[in-house]
Amino acid sequence: MLTVGAETLLPSSPDETWAALGRRSTYLRFPGVTRGPEAGARLQHALDLPILDTIVQTVTLSIARVSGNGRGERRFVLRGSMVKIAGRFTLEPAADGVRLRVTLDYDIAPSLKEQAVTTLRSRSPLPIRTDADAILSRAVDEFFETRLGEQAAAYCEAVRAQMATRSA
Repeated sequence: MLTVGAETLLPSSPDETWAALGRRSTYLRFPGVTRGPEAGARLQHALDLPILDTIVQTVTLSIARVSGNGRGERRFVLRGSMVKIAGRFTLEPAADGVRLRVTLDYDIAPSLKEQAVTTLRSRSPLPIRTDADAILSRAVDEFFETRLGEQAAAYCEAVRAQMATRSA
């Protein structure tokens, strides 16, 4: 499992932010997530990962609000066959809005990681030896972590932009 996070300042109240995080449309701002081609279809998630060509998986979305310890969290899961993303939003009041933090836990299917390692191996000048796969596997992990961190930041920015247009 790989965990990444990002945060942003939203120009809105906690109540407005909680309401927005409860709407399905907010999760359609996640990088690569779109509605399926047919009405009522499940969501599609185009995985834009380094090394690999774009892979599209069908995902289900679940959203839950959790409270405790005096803090509230909004949790969501995008569950697909290649990648499962478990996310949680936390809010902290700030002087000029709300600080929103998103933490994303990615569970990448072993077959997807193996596909990335195989693709990288085919492009690599590393000689074939027993530790080459371990080196390539670490490289794939670093590539994924970098890209997924970028996606977390892009998602925070998209939510911030959505909230800014609602406040205007």
